[in-house]
Amino acid sequence: VLRHNEGEDAIPDRFIVLGESYRTTREAVTNAVLSSSTRPLEEVVTNTDRSLKHVAPVGLLLSLYREVTMCQAESSQFQPTGAEYLAKLRDFVGRRGLLRPDASRLALQLLGNEQGAALAHVKVSPGQSGMVRSLAALVVHFACVLSQCAPPTSGHPLEVFAALAFKPDTMRKALLPTMPEDDLPAIRNALPESNTHWYECPNGHRYYVANCGSPMQEYQCNVCRVRIGGTSGTLDTANRVASAADQSESGHILGAAHLRSASAVPERDLNPASCALMRILLHMSLVWAASSSDQGKLAALASIIHPALPVGANIGQFFWAHLERDIQVFAKAIGKGIDHVLLSLHHLFAAMTECKANAGSGVDLGLSNRTTRRRWEKAFEHEFFTKFFETMEEGVTEAQRALMNDERLGNDKLMRAVFEVDARAAVPSADEAGHLDPSLWRYRVRASIGGLMHMLAPQKENFPVLFTFLHHEHTLRAIQYLPEIVQLQRRLVDRYSRRIDRKTAEEYTIKRFLSEQTDMDKELLGTMITAYEDAWMLVREQLYQHGRLKPSEECRYGVIKRRSPLTFLLPTTEGFGRNPTALVDFLVSAHNEFLEAYGGVKKMKVNDFQRVSLFDSTHAQLISYDGSRHLLPLVLSHCHYTVEPGQGMLVQYDLAALEKHLEQRFIIGRPMVDMAEIRLVFSEDVHNTSQMVALRRRIPQAELPKATQHQIVAELHELTDICSVIASLEIGIGFLMASGGSGDMLLADYMERVLKMNPELTLISRKLRHSCMLQNILSAWRLLVVQRTQKLTDLGQDAFEDVADDFKVEIDREQRQLLTEWLATLAQRDAFVGELLEFIVVELKERHAERNASWVDWALTEALDQYGCRLQGVDDMPYELECQHAIAVWAFAARMSRAVTTGAVV
Repeated sequence: VLRHNEGEDAIPDRFIVLGESYRTTREAVTNAVLSSSTRPLEEVVTNTDRSLKHVAPVGLLLSLYREVTMCQAESSQFQPTGAEYLAKLRDFVGRRGLLRPDASRLALQLLGNEQGAALAHVKVSPGQSGMVRSLAALVVHFACVLSQCAPPTSGHPLEVFAALAFKPDTMRKALLPTMPEDDLPAIRNALPESNTHWYECPNGHRYYVANCGSPMQEYQCNVCRVRIGGTSGTLDTANRVASAADQSESGHILGAAHLRSASAVPERDLNPASCALMRILLHMSLVWAASSSDQGKLAALASIIHPALPVGANIGQFFWAHLERDIQVFAKAIGKGIDHVLLSLHHLFAAMTECKANAGSGVDLGLSNRTTRRRWEKAFEHEFFTKFFETMEEGVTEAQRALMNDERLGNDKLMRAVFEVDARAAVPSADEAGHLDPSLWRYRVRASIGGLMHMLAPQKENFPVLFTFLHHEHTLRAIQYLPEIVQLQRRLVDRYSRRIDRKTAEEYTIKRFLSEQTDMDKELLGTMITAYEDAWMLVREQLYQHGRLKPSEECRYGVIKRRSPLTFLLPTTEGFGRNPTALVDFLVSAHNEFLEAYGGVKKMKVNDFQRVSLFDSTHAQLISYDGSRHLLPLVLSHCHYTVEPGQGMLVQYDLAALEKHLEQRFIIGRPMVDMAEIRLVFSEDVHNTSQMVALRRRIPQAELPKATQHQIVAELHELTDICSVIASLEIGIGFLMASGGSGDMLLADYMERVLKMNPELTLISRKLRHSCMLQNILSAWRLLVVQRTQKLTDLGQDAFEDVADDFKVEIDREQRQLLTEWLATLAQRDAFVGELLEFIVVELKERHAERNASWVDWALTEALDQYGCRLQGVDDMPYELECQHAIAVWAFAARMSRAVTTGAVV
C-alpha cells in the first residue's frame, strides 16, 4: 500500500490521462470549492476550446467526482463543501447547457455521492480497499463517457453500452456482446444442405439425418434419452422438423463469475484479448445500471440474467463479481499487471471521449440477431480496439509520466521510482555500470502466453501455425488429461457396470470410494480424479457453449468435490453421467479439430493423418502439454532480452523458430483419435433397448442351433443355476456393448481371459462353454430368460412383476382363436417366443409409464417390427392382438411351443 503526502488521496488520479484540459478543470473545481464560488468554473468553461466537444464535459464530471464526491466521503479529510455550496454546484451543472441530459443527471448524483444507491462498491465510502476504489473510478469514468458521448439514437457504437447503463429495459431481448451463441447455423453451413435434414426430439433437442434425410432407424436423444428418428422414412410422431431459426439466447448467460474460466477465450470474430476487453465494458455498463435504486431498472436487469438469480440476490454484486473476474482475465490475456490494466483502461476511455466517428451507422444497435451482433462487435473492435492495442504500451507509458508529473503525486519518490520517470544524470556504459547499476535491475512484467498471443495478432498471416495453436490454446491445454480420464472411466466401468444401481451410486461419494481402495490404488485413482476435475474446470464453459454433447444442466454452475456423488464420474448417457461422457467427446473433438485446422494450413487432407483408437491413445500421441512446464519454457527460450543502461529492457521473440519448434514438439506425428464409447450400465438398465442395439452394432448376433439350445436347457435343471448363468451373461453383455470383441471368440474364453471370471463357475452348462461364441450371447441370454420365466410360471410366481399392469390384459375367446390359427402357421414358433419375451423384458418396464399410455392399444405386430423383430410371418399376426395382451400372448405361445415339443395338449 502506497502512503501519499498528508491530505492526498490513497488512490492516484488516473483521470489525468485526459490531458491538460482535465488538469485545468480539476484545479478550477478545487479553487471553486475552497472559495465557495463557482466563478473559477465559469472561467474554465468559458475559455474551453470548442474542439474539445466531449473532453471538457467528461473532464468536468470526473473533476467533480475527484474533488467533491471523494472528499465528502473521506471521513479523515477536511470537507469544505457545505450544503449551501453544493446547492450552487448543482445549480451550475444544471443551467450551463454544457452537459447532455444523462450527463447532467449523473453530475447531480456525483455531487451527492448517490451513484451507488443499490451497490456499496460504487458509492465512495471510508475504508474501501484500493482495488474497490480503483474499479469504482473506472466505472464512473466509463459512465461519464457514455452519458456525454453516446446520446440515444445517435448511432454511435457506444450507444449499446449506454442503453445498458441508463435504459436496460430497452435491451431485454438483445443478444449481448461477447455472449456465446447457437452453433447450429454454422453447423448447417458446414454440412451439405441437399442431403441433410434437421429434426427435434419432443424436448427440443436437435439432431440431423444425413444421406436421404429421411429417418430409417430409431435411437435415443443424447440429452434427454427420449425416442428420436423413425422407421421406413417416417418420422416418429413425437418428433418434429427442427426450426431453422437462430436459437441463440438473449441476455447475460455466463452464470456465476467464480465459475468462469480464468483465461480469455475467443468468441466469434473477437480474439481472446478483444473479447476480454469488450466484456469489461459490458459489465461496467451493467454495474452502473445495477447501482441505481430505480426498481424498474433492477427488474429489467434481473430479466436478462440467465439462469435467473435467487430471489433477493444482489444484482449489483453479481455484475461486480464479473467485472473483477474480467480484469483478471484481461490482465492474463495481455500479460500485464493489474495496475497496468487499470491505467490502460482509463487511456482507452480517454480515446473514446475524443472519438468523433459514427462507426455504428447502418448497424442495428438493438442487437436483435446474431448477424447484427457480429457486425457490431467487428465494427466496435475496429473503431476502438485495433488502435488501442497498437498504441497501448506507448499510451500507458505516457499516462504514467503524466501521473508522475501531476503535482499531487509528483513529489512521491516511491511512485517515481516504480514508474521510472526520472532520467539518470549520466548514463554509464555497460562496462562501467556493472551488476549494481539500477538501470539493469528494473522491474519488468513477465512474459506470458496471453502476452505473446496479443503481440502475435497483427502478424498472424506470417505465422499461421503458431497463431492457430495459440488461438486454440485455451482448449488444447485440457487434452493432457485425456489419457487419465479414459483410464478412470474404464476402471469404473469394469468395477461397477451392471453391478450398481442409480440410488446407490448417488449416495456413494467420491471420498468414500477412494477410502475403500488400497494405498497404491488410492494414489493412482486420486491422480486420475484430479485430472478429471482439472479438465472439467478448464473447458466447462466451452462444453456448454460448443460441445457436441451437452453436460447435465444441474452441474453447469457446480464444482466437482470429493464429497460429490460417484455419479459425477460414471460415464452414462443421462443425469450427472453425461458430464464425463461429454468431456471425453469434447477433448477428442478438440484434438481432431485442431489437427484438421493444422492440416488446412499445411495443405494436408484428413486421410493424411494416421489414426489411433481412444483406448490406445497416450500422451505421446496427443497434443498433450502443461502450459507452465512445457509451453511457457518453450516460449521463453525464443524470447530475447536486450538490456542497455538508461534504456531499460527490450523484449523480442524469434517467432519463426518458435513456430518451428512448437510444431516439432507438440503437433507433427500426432494421429487423429477415433472416438470409442465408454458407457456404464446401471443394474436396473440391464434390459434396455439401446444396450441391445449397441451390442448388435458392435458384434452381429446369430442364433444358437436348435440342438445346442436343447442340450443347454437339459444341463440346467435348477432355477438357481439358470439365474446364475443369466447374471454372468448380462455382465458379459455389458462389457461387450462398451468395448466390443471378436464374434467368433468362445464366450468361455472371453470370460476367462478378459473378464477374469472362472467359466466353470459362471457358465455352468458344459455345452454353453464349448459351443457359445460372442456372436451367440444374446441368443443364449434369450433362451435362458425364457426358461427362467417358464419355471417361475410353473411355480405359480409372477415372472413379470416389473412389467406394467397395462400389458397384462387377458385375451378373449375370439382373440385366442385368432392367435391359435396364426401360431399354427408360424414356422419359427420357438424363436418368436424368445423374441417376444425379450421385447417384454426390455421395453415394457414399469418405469416407462408415460410411454406405456401410448403403447397399450398399439398392434403387437407393429410394436415388434419397430423393436427390430424380423422373424418371417410376424407381420401376419392378427391386429386384434395389441400390446396390452403381450403377457397373455407370450404365455399362450410358450405353452403351445412346449406342447408341440412334448406332445402335450395346450
